[in-house]
Amino acid sequence: MKTPTLSVDILVTKDGKILLGLLTPEWSQNNKPTYGLPGREINFGESFGEAIERNIREELGCKLSTHSIIAVNANYALGNHFVGIGATATIEGEPKNMKPNDWQKWEWVDLDDLPDNLFPPAHNLVQSYLQHKVTVSD
Repeated sequence: MKTPTLSVDILVTKDGKILLGLLTPEWSQNNKPTYGLPGREINFGESFGEAIERNIREELGCKLSTHSIIAVNANYALGNHFVGIGATATIEGEPKNMKPNDWQKWEWVDLDDLPDNLFPPAHNLVQSYLQHKVTVSD
């Protein structure tokens, strides 16, 4: 029997902008360049905060300053099934591309200028943030 994978999705904010990563082509949706957020699986025995801190370090090479849980997302993209704990976070340091097999680049994007090709869990988390409410996607 297959079971879903538990992960964290992290919306990093700074000065009214959010951090988006341009995914490598194998993660694209509808053959379009696709943007996503940092975050991956939660390890066994790891708290949400520990998972967020580890993912920030491993994917961006930065240190976590603060975080807050704001969403739970179901993600079925590309034949997967993830349950993502969505969080906002602030970081210390400038993001670096620590996982070039998954990400082409990281960039700070104005909330008024978001691309329309967000990976599904990124879209759900951004909407939760913009609506200022905790959301649960199905």
